[in-house]
Amino acid sequence: MKKKFFTIALVGCGRVAQHYTKIIKQIKNINIKIIAVCDTKKIRAIEFSKKLNSKAYFNLKQMLKEIKVDLIIILTPSGLHYEHSNLALDYKFNVLVEKPISLLVSDAEKLHQKAKKKKLVLCVGFQNRHNKAIVFLKKAVNKKLFGKIVSISVVLRWCRFQSYYSDDWHGTWKLDGGVINQQAIHHIDALSYIFGPINKVSSFITKRLNQLEAEDTCVSIMELQNGALCTLEATTAARPKDFEASITVVGEKGMAKIGGIGLNKIDNWELIGKKINFNKLKKANSEKFNNGYGTSHKKILPIFLKQTKNKNRDYKSVTQSISTLKLIHSIYASSEKSKIIKTASKINSIKLGR
Repeated sequence: MKKKFFTIALVGCGRVAQHYTKIIKQIKNINIKIIAVCDTKKIRAIEFSKKLNSKAYFNLKQMLKEIKVDLIIILTPSGLHYEHSNLALDYKFNVLVEKPISLLVSDAEKLHQKAKKKKLVLCVGFQNRHNKAIVFLKKAVNKKLFGKIVSISVVLRWCRFQSYYSDDWHGTWKLDGGVINQQAIHHIDALSYIFGPINKVSSFITKRLNQLEAEDTCVSIMELQNGALCTLEATTAARPKDFEASITVVGEKGMAKIGGIGLNKIDNWELIGKKINFNKLKKANSEKFNNGYGTSHKKILPIFLKQTKNKNRDYKSVTQSISTLKLIHSIYASSEKSKIIKTASKINSIKLGR
């Protein structure tokens, strides 16, 4: 059977774009051609385009006027995601935007409504939802294998040295946020994706080792809609390397821990009254990741590309990402106001995206 052929353009030629190009080479069931790249840093765009044998642009509007592609992938700084996604939708392009969909909830909702009105594909890159270990845990929770959930622990202990924050956007409130919105957003997203809505949040954020506008460390306590309690510990001040990204669940019928460097391994799995071959279970539901990006972009990209060839418009990734963004704002707002925040209330951080 002949493979389907898709064309894409990348907006932003930084580290995430480098990751995407590696991932695209690993996708075997479809053909993908990157025909154009865009970056305001001309040298970076030119050098990147040469490696891909594609055309380099330095102005997004110009690129959108001249090209025809199945999908535009937005890989620019977080605070520019809304502007660039909105522009691409205006020019009637299907869009995949890396997390977060935007920094402001109102902007995310505008993108959602515009995509629906224009009947365009809009999707968000929360690739960890497709990790084998996460898929396995979600199925177990859906089947109520752990019974009544008692508590959940989300831990992110990663290392970002000061040089990481030396550019013009990482760690700033206007374009990024700190560990919560830049790194732990994936793990917060996995929390709500697997276990359902969060009712209340109480949080503390601080800067322990890095100098940035936002935070390098956060601790939160959450109450879930199902009554379970959750603790979140997230930091980029771990030294001297990335150590852990994990979710642990404790229930009346057992417990499990998904760990590794990026929610990619089964570290523990015990259920009362069930004989489990743990080594076999772990091998079947774990993956080797070299970094926090993981490899699941190669799973989500074909899904979103195939939507561009038919009339199916599944905005589930968008609505879920908006829920995650609301939770992010609740975490920040709790720290800013020194109070417990009810996530159902329309409350936003006074700093993120401002």
